[in-house]
Amino acid sequence: MNALLEQFKAFGAGRLTAIFGLAVGVAAALVYFSSAVGGGSQALLYSGLDPAEAASTSQLLDQANIAYEIRDGGTAIYVDRNQVDEARVRVASSGPLSGASVGYEIFDRQDSFGQTSFVQNINAKRALEGELARTIESLAFVNSARVHLNLPERRLFTRDQQDPTAAVTVATSQRVNAEQVRVIRNIVASGAGLEPGHVSLADDRGRQLAGTMDAETAGAAFMDQRRTDVESELRQDILDIVEGVVGAGAARVQVTAELNRQSVTQSSETYDPEGSVLLSRDRSEELSSDQDGRNNRVSASENLPDAEGEGNAGPSNRSSREVSNETVNYALSSTTRTEVIEAGAIDRLSVAVAVDGIVEVQEDGTTVWRERPQAQIDQIEALVRSAMGYAEDRGDSLTVRQIEFARTNPLLGTPASSGFSFSKNDIMRVAEIAVLFVTALLIIFLVARPLVKGASGTAMPQGLALAGAGANAGAVGNTPPPAALPSQGDPQAALPAGDFGDSIDIEKIDGQVKASSLKKVANIVDSHPEESVSILRSWLHEG
Repeated sequence: MNALLEQFKAFGAGRLTAIFGLAVGVAAALVYFSSAVGGGSQALLYSGLDPAEAASTSQLLDQANIAYEIRDGGTAIYVDRNQVDEARVRVASSGPLSGASVGYEIFDRQDSFGQTSFVQNINAKRALEGELARTIESLAFVNSARVHLNLPERRLFTRDQQDPTAAVTVATSQRVNAEQVRVIRNIVASGAGLEPGHVSLADDRGRQLAGTMDAETAGAAFMDQRRTDVESELRQDILDIVEGVVGAGAARVQVTAELNRQSVTQSSETYDPEGSVLLSRDRSEELSSDQDGRNNRVSASENLPDAEGEGNAGPSNRSSREVSNETVNYALSSTTRTEVIEAGAIDRLSVAVAVDGIVEVQEDGTTVWRERPQAQIDQIEALVRSAMGYAEDRGDSLTVRQIEFARTNPLLGTPASSGFSFSKNDIMRVAEIAVLFVTALLIIFLVARPLVKGASGTAMPQGLALAGAGANAGAVGNTPPPAALPSQGDPQAALPAGDFGDSIDIEKIDGQVKASSLKKVANIVDSHPEESVSILRSWLHEG
C-alpha cells in the first residue's frame, strides 16, 4: 500500500487528474455505447404510425403513466421493455388505432338496438373491408393492406344496376409478380362477391399493379400474360438443355410466340346412310267385289227378300278388287358435334439460340476462341426442336448459331449479382462495436497498465542500475573496474561486481553523458553478449 501511495505521489497532481478524468470519460462512453448496442431498456411498441395515430397513442400512455419515446420522425413509439405488454393492453382497451383494420368484432362492442339501417350497412361494410385487409396481410410478402369496397345499393324496379368494385392498396417487402397480383384480386373478389376484373390494386410506391377493366380489356390482358408465360417457360426449358451441353453462361435463348386471340364455337351434324335402323312397319289390305245384272229394272218386288223377279233370271257380271298397302319407317344414324376453341392456342413459334464457342486459356494467360464442331451444333438444334415442339405445318422457325460472346473476363462467365449489402443500421452497429473496441484498448493501455505497473513496486530494475552506474562513473570520475560477469545464471546476477549503491536515474540527468561511460558499457556488452541480451529482454518485459 505504501508503494502504491508513493507511486501516486510520484505521478503528481496533474498526471493523476488526467488519469482519473480519462478513466471516468472512458467509463461513461463505455456505458453509453453498451446501452446503444443492446438497445437500452427501450422496446418497440408500434411502428409505421401516422402523426394522428402517434398522438392518440401518446395520450393513452400519458393517462396510464407509462414513459415512452417517439422515434423515426414520429412514426415509432418505444417504451420500457418491462411495460410493453401493459402498454399494448392499455392501447387496445380503447379500441384499435385509426389505421388498424376493424373486423366483425365491431358488432360485439356496440349495441345494435336503436341503430338505423344506414349505420348497420356502414358497419357491415367496414367489417368486411377489415376482414379482407387482415386476410391479405396474412400473406408473407405483404406488410400492410387497405381495402375499399364500393357496393352500390340494389334498388327495385331499376333497369340499370351498377356493378360493385373494390380498390386495394398494399405495402410489400418485395416487388410482386403477376401471380401474386392475381392471388390478391381473387381473395377480394371471392370475399366480396365481385368480378376479379373489378378489383383495382396499387402498392405503397404509387405504382398500379392491376386496374379495373371490362371483358374485352381483361381478355387482352389475359392474352398478354399468357404469351409472357409461354415464352418464359419455353425459354427456360431450352436454356436448361443447351447449357447442359455447352456450359453455364455459354448460351442465349430468345422465344417469340404468336397466340390465337379468337374464341370459336363450331357445331356440326353428320348422317350415315349406311347406318339405317328400322323404326316401324305398317301394312293394310282392302278387298271389294261387284256384281252387275243384264236388266236394269228396279221394282219393289225385286227388292223384297227372297224374291226372284223375272228380270233376274238372265246372266249377270261379277268383279272383285284387292288393295294392299305397306308403310316402312327407317332412321339414319347421325352425329352432332360441338367444338369450342378457346383463345390462347399457339399459332406460331420463333426460337433463336446463340451458342458461344470454346474458350481456351494459353500458358501465357491469353485466351483463344475457337468454333465448336458442326456435329455438336446439329445435336443442339435437334434437342431444341424437340423441346419447343417444332411443327412445320404451323410455320415454326428455329435458328441456332454459334458466335463469340463479349465478356469482360471469359474465365468468369456471367458475373452474379452480390446479395450482400450494408444498411444504415448495420453501419451504425459496426461503428459502435469499433468504438467499444478502441475504448477497451484505451482503458487497458492508459489506465489499467500504468496503475498495475505502479503497484508492482518502486524498486529500480537492475538493468537501470547498470546504466546509472555508468552515468555516475562518467559524471563523478570514479570508475570502478568492471568485475567479471558470469556466463550463466540469473540476468540480475550478471551485473558487474562494483559499488552501485549510489545509482541515479538516467532520466533525471541534466546535460550530457561522457563518451567514456558509454564506451565502458559497450565494452561490457561486447564481453558478455548473452548476459546483455538477457538484461535487455528483462527490460522489455518490465517495460
